[in-house]
Amino acid sequence: MAEKDKKEDLPGRPSDQMDAYEPSEIAERVLYIGVKKTRYPIYKTFTLGLMGGAFISIGALYELYVLSHPEISQSTALLITPFFYAIGYIMAFLSGAEVFTTNNLSAMGWVSGKLSLYEITRNWTIVLFANLAGAVVIGGLYFFSGLIMLNDAAIIDTAKIISAHKLSYGPLETIIIGVFGNIVICIGLWLAMGGRSLLDRFFVMLVPVAAVPALNFQHCTGNMIHYILALLTTTENVDLDLPAQITFWSVTSNLGLVAFGNIVGGGILIAVVYYFAFIREESQSGSK
Repeated sequence: MAEKDKKEDLPGRPSDQMDAYEPSEIAERVLYIGVKKTRYPIYKTFTLGLMGGAFISIGALYELYVLSHPEISQSTALLITPFFYAIGYIMAFLSGAEVFTTNNLSAMGWVSGKLSLYEITRNWTIVLFANLAGAVVIGGLYFFSGLIMLNDAAIIDTAKIISAHKLSYGPLETIIIGVFGNIVICIGLWLAMGGRSLLDRFFVMLVPVAAVPALNFQHCTGNMIHYILALLTTTENVDLDLPAQITFWSVTSNLGLVAFGNIVGGGILIAVVYYFAFIREESQSGSK
């Protein structure tokens, strides 16, 4: 008699258990899904990447709106907005969208020999530019909708302050901050892969992803909407003291450095480390 679960060929899938997947099972699932997603057709990868950039940008807009709201104290806003920011990332993950930072976990497929360096590089490049396109669409629509002028255009000032702060770090500092950013993003996704329901995955991702803005970490896809709004707009607030200039070149440089740090954080310190901890260990013991 065929099993009901036969239609889902994910490894390590429990049948009637209510508990979460074991860490070794999570590693197998991440490897399997990473290989599968890396080999999507280009049109599918780009479309899902476009959606990923859009969803994360919506979460960041939620963060900007609350931070700039005159009826909410600064201390309260700083405490709660990281969770609003996280909503966008969680929407992207739960809806099956593609995000450059979490796709860095496909490095596990490369070290296992299931993917070539060309395949993962192509995937990361397509998704990164698709995420940017999604952020541009959301940023442009928000700008032309007129909503950016809410609260006396305080959203503009907030976007510029956040952007300038992100751009104020040196190259090495920026890379390290990007490393931290994708460690927490990817560990959040890793834990979510152990859940059995949407609620499991939602709540287990919430705090790790919220740690990115709360601790001033950076991940390149999340940075995009802030930069787009900062570059699209001008501010009339002459007292706005920015720690760095916001230019096309400074933004491009930052995104490149943060992306490199994200690859190290998620691709090496999470994916490769867990590969050697679980996948390689099990394959070696199984061959004996």
